[in-house]
Amino acid sequence: MTSSLWFKSAFKCQGRVRVFAKSYVMMSLSGQLRKWLQDGGEVVAFMQVLLLGGSGRFGESVARCLVRSEVVSEIGLAGRNERVLRRRASEVGDKAYSVVVDILDEHRLTSVARDYDIVVNAAGPEWEVLLPALRAAIDAGTHYCDLGADGRTAEKQLELDSLAREHDVVAIIGLGFDPGVDNLLAVHACRQFDSVDEMMFCFQLLLPDELLREAVVELGRSGRVDPSWQLVMSLISEPVRVYRDESWTIVDPLEHGVEVKSPCGVTMTAYPCASPEQITLPLYIPSLRNVSCVCGISPPEISQLAHHEAKRISQDGSSVKDATRSFLETIGSDHADWLKGSAPGWDMWLVMTGLKDGKRARYTCWPVGVGYTSIPLAVAAFRILRGEVSVRGVVPPEACFEPTSFFEEVARYVSEEDRDKPFYGESMEWLG
Repeated sequence: MTSSLWFKSAFKCQGRVRVFAKSYVMMSLSGQLRKWLQDGGEVVAFMQVLLLGGSGRFGESVARCLVRSEVVSEIGLAGRNERVLRRRASEVGDKAYSVVVDILDEHRLTSVARDYDIVVNAAGPEWEVLLPALRAAIDAGTHYCDLGADGRTAEKQLELDSLAREHDVVAIIGLGFDPGVDNLLAVHACRQFDSVDEMMFCFQLLLPDELLREAVVELGRSGRVDPSWQLVMSLISEPVRVYRDESWTIVDPLEHGVEVKSPCGVTMTAYPCASPEQITLPLYIPSLRNVSCVCGISPPEISQLAHHEAKRISQDGSSVKDATRSFLETIGSDHADWLKGSAPGWDMWLVMTGLKDGKRARYTCWPVGVGYTSIPLAVAAFRILRGEVSVRGVVPPEACFEPTSFFEEVARYVSEEDRDKPFYGESMEWLG
């Protein structure tokens, strides 16, 4: 490497050499760098993150977590609205700046991603943006992670595994709280048994919560259809793939309702939903026989409305966006009735049955801080940037992270009032 290239890629600062991480391998061949290290110098990587969805709700919280780590030197907040991105960058801090790019313009996104060490995707709606972003990252040879919670999209992402391995790319999909932390809770839960018969992820949506109110207000104000509610509508629409008797099968959600009871005692009917856990976990825990994800919505009248609109997606050919818009418009048409009272919103827990010491048992576990969706994604990015993920390809969290150490790192970034709480609760019931 010539001296001119060397000094474009690195600079000395307080006894250290700061380098752009993507240049590090090339610079390790430089005689100048070898002499610097021999003389007691230190090399500090200059890690750059491209954060897609940088102006959104999740993008903001991911960015605020990313800037807290020394491993991240710069964050490009990426999106289409430059004015909003600039304002968000000023709020996040000196490490952040705006990058105007449309995720759906794969050629342009690939060109942009080449200058970064990792693409962190917090954008939505998922079935529109996850695949283009992943393909662009792979083509750019840039590592990748996302919050993806749509099972149908996850299946398509997994088809890019061999291409990612060819490009030496780490691409971790579905790493929020659910999916993400709950996948790792499932790995932990499996270790409580000698053999596992059934695993069920239970999701509960108690309404109306603040996010539903915000979505209704935003639709009326700007016409924007909230991506998080689009995700809910997609998850509960048919068909849904579940894992039964060691194979995947298609079910109609409304024909397979089950009664579930949350750890805090709330009972409701839940229906199969298209979340990725039931797609990925059997691939990496081959001893599993049955895995399903179910979602219950309360109160019943909102549940009926949501499932009515979701059914239009499969039966009438409505788009997820149009079905969600219709749902939110109906809710907004009578605030006093639909939005009366207040509820906590989203919750989840995992129920597993199997054999332990020759006895049948039921194990239940649940995350204590379910609101922390963005921190796990940031921690995954930190671990990729630190070179702690050796696997290559498109993989879910359970393929590359040990639960206990991952939970411990996530806990370091939660709010101070939650820092001393246990990360998850658990109970074991003997069935005789």
